[in-house]
Amino acid sequence: MLRSRFTLEATPATVRAARRRIAATVRSWGVPLSEEQRVRLELVASELLTNGLLHAGGQLDVDVVLDEHLLVVEVSDGNPSLPRRRRAGPDAEGGRGLTVLDGLCLLRGAEATETGKRCFAVLDLNTPVRHEKAAPPDALVAGDAGHARWSLTPAGGRLLGALLPAPERPTRSWPS
Repeated sequence: MLRSRFTLEATPATVRAARRRIAATVRSWGVPLSEEQRVRLELVASELLTNGLLHAGGQLDVDVVLDEHLLVVEVSDGNPSLPRRRRAGPDAEGGRGLTVLDGLCLLRGAEATETGKRCFAVLDLNTPVRHEKAAPPDALVAGDAGHARWSLTPAGGRLLGALLPAPERPTRSWPS
């Protein structure tokens, strides 16, 4: 497993530099990123970093981990509020970040920490960029749409299905 950690002060210029630094770090580990993979990685990093810039400011801690073919990009900030899915109007400048991440990543998530929150995204570097439709936002977490801690893309579901045994399905008769 390879890991790179760094801290930056959240500004538009450092967000631009950090997304390039993340891609350069992955390439320095000998990962042959195609142009499509590099763009996808930089978009994911940009979404995570920009979220920290806009909603927390201050210091951002970045952690990049490569484990086999899975790349995890984490950004921690000082704001404990977890990202929420919003419906963005056609002219809105924001509100699409989680949808963008859902389309680019194997899975993504966020969790509260003692000092704020940690947002992360997992990319599968062995899989070509998919062009399948992600699950609709309301289907991600039943009864809690817009407040989902985790999002699982179809490719992520297949990966988890391969890694975890299927639960036994209880048989039950319901009274009519």
